[in-house]
Amino acid sequence: LNRAIVGPSEIEGAGRGLFATEDIKEGDVITCYPGDALLCELPSTDEGGEGDPFDLEDDDNEAVDEVVLWGRHVPKGDRWDDDTVFDGSKSSPPLTSYAVTMSDVYSVMGHPSLDDNPAYIGHFANDGAGHLAYEMPDSPRNIEASLELGLDTESSEFGVEDNIAAYVLKSFDVANAMHQPVDDDEFHMVTVAIRDIKKGEEILVTYGPDYWISDYAGHIADAEDD
Repeated sequence: LNRAIVGPSEIEGAGRGLFATEDIKEGDVITCYPGDALLCELPSTDEGGEGDPFDLEDDDNEAVDEVVLWGRHVPKGDRWDDDTVFDGSKSSPPLTSYAVTMSDVYSVMGHPSLDDNPAYIGHFANDGAGHLAYEMPDSPRNIEASLELGLDTESSEFGVEDNIAAYVLKSFDVANAMHQPVDDDEFHMVTVAIRDIKKGEEILVTYGPDYWISDYAGHIADAEDD
């Protein structure tokens, strides 16, 4: 696969993004989502945890251990410690921000430093409406997006739920690709075009509101720590 390249994103504040190096047809595989690291969420084995720690079907078991397994292809110098994986550093966001859920147990994570193989750069695809999730409902850009989508911004009840709705609708509206598993494979994912994409166009997916809610909460926590 050699249909995309990493470059400066056209989205304000997004850093780098993914761009088509050729015309891509709807349904074509653009690139793969790398499994540079695997995030495993397993029932906790700590004493006092609820339920059977080895029963993955036990819905009552709320305690979870998160284990990171690195791919053998990742150089040892690029393997982050757990603190950086989950909390990031001054120069890098958490590796978990590059995670895509595969199942209730597994998520694959792409490493932001590994960008030289065009067949494995799906983790650089941005969400074209993510900026809306960080803004207040009455911000100019949210109002503009809401009007474009036909939402009633004059209503006194226009608030957070409308903000989320504006994000979701706008994100799906501008997305031209999506990440999806390869058949029933639990560990391999590809980035597929959901409409025709022109050469030079930025490849956009939707992260979903849960991603941005979690990301925003992390930013608030970091600000409070500072």
